[in-house]
Parts: sequence; structure tokens; C-alpha cells
Amino acid sequence: MTSERRKSILILCATLIVGILIGLLVPGLFHKYEGRKHGRDMGNERKKEWFASTIYRVVKPDSAQAKQIKPIAEWASQQLEAIEVSSNAQMSVVLDSVKSQLKPILTEEQQQRLIDFHAKADGRWKGRGDRKR
Repeated sequence: MTSERRKSILILCATLIVGILIGLLVPGLFHKYEGRKHGRDMGNERKKEWFASTIYRVVKPDSAQAKQIKPIAEWASQQLEAIEVSSNAQMSVVLDSVKSQLKPILTEEQQQRLIDFHAKADGRWKGRGDRKR
């Protein structure tokens, strides 16, 4: 095999690997920002507006239907918010239990890593329901 041929094969393989990496990473980035645009990582009022606007966009009601749909959409968004708050509270209880059960098992360094992870996660999830810690 000549050096030119070997060089060409290496370039093709490198191109293939770069293409695969781009193909894997780019959709994940778009999905992450798309989620923020469509109701996740929003304040409660914006979530309610997003829910109602999504219903209107999907159903395309006339003006009479829109008046009837509005209270239903508001009620549903309040119910969904209550479920989210309740779920977050239950999740908090479980995670606190895990931390207390792990405490006698972990070293000081491991406990500190867990505390740091928890603080970092709380920072990322702040504003998503009323999680109380």
C-alpha cells in the first residue's frame, strides 16, 4: 500500500469519525435549547401561557370555542402545576432519604462530593416547581 493511499484512507476514516460525532452531538444541543423554548425551564406564568397556546395551536378553535376552551386550559395548567409541585416534594423526600442512608457508608470526601453535586443540581433546577430543600 502506498503512502498516498494510506493517507487517503486515514483522511476518509477521520472524516467519518468527525461526521459521526457531529451527528450525535448537534441534535442533542438542538433538543436541549428546543426544550427551553417550549415550556421547560420557564416561570409558572409562562408555563400556563405555553400550555394554553399549545392547545389553541393544535385545536385551532373559532372565537366561540376559544372562550369555552380558556377556562379549561387554565384549570388544566393549574392542575399540572400542582402535580409538578407535589412530585418535586415527593422526589425531595426520597433524595433526602437516600442521602441519610448513604451518610454512614460514605467517606467525608464522598459526602462532600454528594453535597456539591446536590448544590449544583439545585442551581440548575431552580424555578422548576416549588422544590423546598
